[in-house]
Amino acid sequence: MLVKDYVDQIVQLRPYKYSTRQTLIKDVQRMGIWDLDINEVTSSLIRNKVDSERNHNSRRRLYITARSIFKDLGICQDLPVLESISRIYSFPTQEQMEYLINKSKYRLQLLLCMYGGLRVGEACAVTPAKLEGNYLRVDEAFSQDGLHLGSPKTVGRVLLPEWLAEEIRIMKPEQFWKIGMTTKMVTGSIYKISRFKEAQRLTGGLGINPHMLRHWYATDMIKRGISPEVVRRQMRHKKIETTMKVYVQVNSRDLEDSVPIRFSKILDTNKDEQINNVIPIRPRLVL
Repeated sequence: MLVKDYVDQIVQLRPYKYSTRQTLIKDVQRMGIWDLDINEVTSSLIRNKVDSERNHNSRRRLYITARSIFKDLGICQDLPVLESISRIYSFPTQEQMEYLINKSKYRLQLLLCMYGGLRVGEACAVTPAKLEGNYLRVDEAFSQDGLHLGSPKTVGRVLLPEWLAEEIRIMKPEQFWKIGMTTKMVTGSIYKISRFKEAQRLTGGLGINPHMLRHWYATDMIKRGISPEVVRRQMRHKKIETTMKVYVQVNSRDLEDSVPIRFSKILDTNKDEQINNVIPIRPRLVL
């Protein structure tokens, strides 16, 4: 049996979500073993294929895929278990991001990512029927290819700003996302706008993507002093560790601000005694 036939069989038999099935198939194809005989697959082969990937998180995901797909055959279970490395984004200012978003055809979906913390597939599935006051019920998401509307990665209710909830209430049916419309349309739209010369000058070359806006949403709440537990609920995470480790951004300026302040008393040589004035000395962090 060829690997591709085995994988097709596995993803149909196991209770994977549609999006997960699509990801698993793409991952196995990416490993370069799709057309091999299943008997040729070994942990050593997978490691040779996966280690050529430059991105650490991509290697991590491919190892997870291999262990999952081939577990019934008893192979690939000794592959490395890698820790994920959080992606650090360089955010444009809030005003700059809104300026670019307002130029997009998919402005409402992008605003839901930025001010509701939704993933792009979840934002595309939003309709007025999902509003309960200013709370948005997140219980559906479009797949990346736009061919499936199913359950999202995480479900729950999100409290939206009143102005954003009102924009959803007045949505017209022609604004609703439809089967066949890929979520890449949203990502592609804001990416292209970010590459315009005007946008490049405005942001200093910093771009935007929908998932980046979700990271900004969590980071902004933490910086405003919102309780981490509240942030977790708004993000619909099961564990607060996910919220704090993966989604809350830390940049070099944040690290500099975290360095303790040392107070040094000034010696008044004229009075031969110390005066009460103090000077805060914050060492500059070199990264």
